[in-house]
Amino acid sequence: MKPSMCLWLCTLKISFLCFNFSVKPVSSVLHSYSDHCFSIVPEPVPNSEPPGYEFGSFGPSQSGFYYSDGDFRVVSSNITRYTNSFSFYTAAVSQTEKDGVFMIEGSFELQSPFVLQSLLYGSGSSKGSVSTPHVPPTVADYTNPFILKLHGFWYESLGELCMVGTGSSYLKEGTLLTPVAVLKLHNINTSSSITSLITGTLESLSPSNDSNYFEPISILLFPQLNHKFTFVSGDSADELSDGSDPEKNLPVYDVLRGRSFCSKFTSLVFRTVYNLQYTGCRSNKKCLPRDGVIANLPGSMSLSAVDCSDVLKRVQILLTFDDKTKLSRHDKRFDPNTTLVGEGIWDDKKNQLHVLLCRFLDIENSWSNAHVGDCTTRLSLRFPAIWSIKETSTIMGQIWTNKTVDDSGYFEKIVFQSTENRIDTLYRSKYEYTELDRVSNLCTEKKLARNKRQRYPSPKFSGMRFSISVKSSKGRTGWGFADALTVNNQLYKHTHLMFAAINDDFERLTRWEPQGRVNISYIIDIKWHTPPKLTNEGSASIALDEKMEITAEGIYDADTGGLCMVGCRKIASIDQFGNASMDCDIILNFQFAPVKGFKNERYIRGRIRSIREKSDLLYFHPLDVSSVAYSREQARHTIWTMDLEIAMVVISQTLVCLFVRSQLYHSKRQPNRLPFTSLVMLVIFTLGQLIPLVLNYEALFHQKNDQGTVLFQTGGWLEVNEIIVRITSMVAFLLQLRILQQAFLSRSNNRNGKGLWFAEKMSLLVTLPLYLYGAFVVLLADRGNYRCDTVLLPTRPVDYWQRSTWDDLKSYAGLISDGFLLP
Repeated sequence: MKPSMCLWLCTLKISFLCFNFSVKPVSSVLHSYSDHCFSIVPEPVPNSEPPGYEFGSFGPSQSGFYYSDGDFRVVSSNITRYTNSFSFYTAAVSQTEKDGVFMIEGSFELQSPFVLQSLLYGSGSSKGSVSTPHVPPTVADYTNPFILKLHGFWYESLGELCMVGTGSSYLKEGTLLTPVAVLKLHNINTSSSITSLITGTLESLSPSNDSNYFEPISILLFPQLNHKFTFVSGDSADELSDGSDPEKNLPVYDVLRGRSFCSKFTSLVFRTVYNLQYTGCRSNKKCLPRDGVIANLPGSMSLSAVDCSDVLKRVQILLTFDDKTKLSRHDKRFDPNTTLVGEGIWDDKKNQLHVLLCRFLDIENSWSNAHVGDCTTRLSLRFPAIWSIKETSTIMGQIWTNKTVDDSGYFEKIVFQSTENRIDTLYRSKYEYTELDRVSNLCTEKKLARNKRQRYPSPKFSGMRFSISVKSSKGRTGWGFADALTVNNQLYKHTHLMFAAINDDFERLTRWEPQGRVNISYIIDIKWHTPPKLTNEGSASIALDEKMEITAEGIYDADTGGLCMVGCRKIASIDQFGNASMDCDIILNFQFAPVKGFKNERYIRGRIRSIREKSDLLYFHPLDVSSVAYSREQARHTIWTMDLEIAMVVISQTLVCLFVRSQLYHSKRQPNRLPFTSLVMLVIFTLGQLIPLVLNYEALFHQKNDQGTVLFQTGGWLEVNEIIVRITSMVAFLLQLRILQQAFLSRSNNRNGKGLWFAEKMSLLVTLPLYLYGAFVVLLADRGNYRCDTVLLPTRPVDYWQRSTWDDLKSYAGLISDGFLLP
């Protein structure tokens, strides 16, 4: 046998043995079920009934949380640092010969926190949906760094589940481990309630000195199926009500507006951050439903849905107090010490959501014995029907306890309100103007100048909502949005939609007509630019942008384009209890650009200033505000101008192609004229076609990402026209290159060409310095005339501080072709 053939057979045999070794742990673990689980659930023989994907209150895809007191070393630290979530996917549920015992097959998986979609951000279980099995990956990877394929049995009457299996673990160093473990879960019953909690442990079956070994972890899950809402409002409605006037709260049908209860609450309530205000606690005592002194009081909280019922208008929720000790916003670890689980019902009489909240108990060192109890915390949530300059929260509510002051776990009432002002989602909300007297005193009325050539945006139409660029007198810059909230007594969004159909007719009016003055309110959000700071290691750490929120109301004069308002800004927490205050000594002045024409550089300009004394702690330096203001007429004019320019370029390039083609035809008929054609001139022509192609080659092959704009959409025709221009330019370049090639070959074959070559050299010596000098002058002139511009991008306006040299060369390329007669 040849040595190479022998080596190949040996390699194949070794690979076969390695494969057998790799699958051996699976078989051995399956046979070791009786060693680890027989005392919990005996191993019966499964029957031939078709398998299902649900058992008890356990769903086909169940999310949960784990806690490890030791080092979970088989999982990358990048995963455990940001999340302690896991998912269990049921692959098959089979009946056995023993009644009440089911064989379960599934997978236990940890996901990367950047791809994990937690159950807590959904709307709970979906009634009536078709369950499908989950197919786990064959080998762990960076998105699924830890996978266990498990096999075991569930005892229905006891609620016990025991499973064993093996899998793979992918570390960030690229190491692939094969852990072996046993999973034990308790309290998996056929139904669940507010106090139901599935707990258990996951333990390694490998020796402690093995690389696949890990310390035992405790597990906590919320039942997903067969939840029975046991909380009944009935007689306890008054106990759970916060005492607010039901007439000042929106009824549920105005909130839902045709959508289902669960879907609307998921998008509006359960994906919102709420600011907290502590009303009576002192010295960090009796501030939260926890015992003892709390070092860092949370400033916000969030709500998430575990289960929801559209018909009953009931919901099971988790309330999570934000932990200030977390070092990263990516930290999504679940902490039962800062979380409450509750069950709520919508009260149609009070127009409130009443929630009964419970605590997690016995969670000090392990979650395996955790349970839900101490259901003495109450929460009410409502949608205010009336807004004002000082109250602009879409959702408000309170948290309190029915314990007495001397009871353990007593805390003072906590008021919360949503951080996002989404009044446009609440159709029946109204706004009350409370500062119009101050506006009349602080805002002087401009004398009306009837200029028939200038018309300003009507408050009923587009243009009153715009993005802004802000610059303080100290040189600090920021960006933000000015959203019109109401016009007179109507919401701006609904007013704009109502009159959008006649917007074009308004812009086509040629006769000047007075529009009058209207009351208007705004919400202005500003984010200050925070430059990255260098750490000791030389890397840049990005700090969170500081925000400035202003609610303003005032008067807009549609005849002069002037907007003057009094504003109130929210001050960040100024005390240790998170209680915020308002600064209402602010004046905002804006001047809108005319609707027709391009005066005022199409900018909305304004200023935000404080009327407090400079010695006041709440005083701030004036802020200059600017924004690009485009009307539909201006957008149409801009599009028409671009189309005209592109059409002229296409026509000129087409004529160039025709003329160069005629030159090629003429050179064929008169070949003796080619040697006398200036090569420098032809090179200039060729470079004039080549430079724009080189600088814009991406238009032929890539779709530009910076073509999008907040002003208008072209439906892709702009890109198509650019490609047409590039194609005609490419054809002109190839034809020009062809005639240059013919002229060069003809000159090379001419015996009397020495004098012509000398003339070419002299013309090159004269023209080249002139072109270089011209390029230098263009660069200096462009840099000298440069100023900071505000550019509007699809996501936000930014200050564009740097101009590329390629842009300068592109501008100079046109001058090269214009000097073709110089040689």
